[in-house]
Amino acid sequence: MRADPKLLTGLNRLWIKFFVLSVYATMYVRDHARPAFHAALGLDPTDYDYRVFRICSEISKQVFPLTVDIDHPTFRACLEDMWDAVRQMSAIGPKAGLLGLIKKAGLGARIAATFVRLYLVPVQQSRTPALVRLVPAW
Repeated sequence: MRADPKLLTGLNRLWIKFFVLSVYATMYVRDHARPAFHAALGLDPTDYDYRVFRICSEISKQVFPLTVDIDHPTFRACLEDMWDAVRQMSAIGPKAGLLGLIKKAGLGARIAATFVRLYLVPVQQSRTPALVRLVPAW
């Protein structure tokens, strides 16, 4: 991406934000869906995810011109809302019939709307370093 600076400007910045948010939201929901695994490791999934988000944000500053504000209250609320909707969706059994399908569709729409809210959280601008050398952030 650094070889072609156009990839980091204009509409591509919107795609960068979408990519990062998609990764973070997927990770958050996936990790919270596996409580036994995290308990076996002695980890709180929320704490673990936010540590990973911080590390990834620091690493991404070496390439991307923006980072997601993971400390913004709306960011945290949206991730929790997505997890809640996914948990409710998972609780709807396969024998729920038409009503179950309608509920799942409603929850899917809620997840999509929550992702839009998440996308509207302001980003933090970052300057990519002049030296193009990825270094560990931890």
